[in-house]
This record gives sequence, C-alpha cells and structure tokens, in this order.
Amino acid sequence: MKTITMSEVNELSRRTGNSPMGVLTELIEQGYQLVEERPQPRGNPLASSKDALAQWKASKQKVADELYRNDPLVRELINVDNTYEGFGTQPQKSIIKRDEAGNIIGTTKSMLTGATQKEQAELMAAIRATYTQGE
Repeated sequence: MKTITMSEVNELSRRTGNSPMGVLTELIEQGYQLVEERPQPRGNPLASSKDALAQWKASKQKVADELYRNDPLVRELINVDNTYEGFGTQPQKSIIKRDEAGNIIGTTKSMLTGATQKEQAELMAAIRATYTQGE
C-alpha cells in the first residue's frame, strides 16, 4: 500500500495548481493512503549531559536577557545584584612566599618590623603545618 502525508499533498497541490482536497481525492482513487506525519524534533538532539547543560544555560541566559530588556523592575534588581557581587570578599593576600612544591621560602615583609600580629600568626601556623606534615 502506498502512503502519503499531508505535507506531500500540499506540495503536489502547489506544483500542479490544484486544490489540496482535489489532489488528495485523486491520490486516494489511485490507491494511496493518508498517514500522519511524524513530529519533527525541535532544536538539536541532545547527545550528552553536557549538551543538555549547555542548552539549559543558553535558554536561561536568553530568558534573563529578555526580562532585562522588557521589565524595569528586573533590570533594577539585576543591577543591584551585580553591584553587591562587586563588594564580595576579596581574597586575602598572603605574605608567605612558597616554591613550586609548596614549601615556605620566605616572606614579603620583615617579621620584626613590617608584619602585623595576624601576619606573624599566619607564618607560624604555616611553619607548624610544614613540620607536622613531615612526621
């Protein structure tokens, strides 16, 4: 049995200039059977979880961008949120110098004249940790 889909009927109708119903009637008389079209998958098929995560992040960003453009309240909240992120805790700079293996090789300040008590305590803790690793 021969089959045909509605999109093929519409294409034949466009080519011949006949109405879709006329084309369909003629094809049924010739022994064709009309079948439903398989739904076409939307977008790209997902091959892995990384693809799914990337697609999710892209759609999330697209929605956020659209909301930012269209909603003044969302725009204000995102601006405030970005401002607060800028005030986040900055990483502390250590005065301890280390080599490639992580061993202490010196300090950036003099322990006698330039270092605060907190920096001196940090150095002593690092020295203690080095000695306890060797045990």
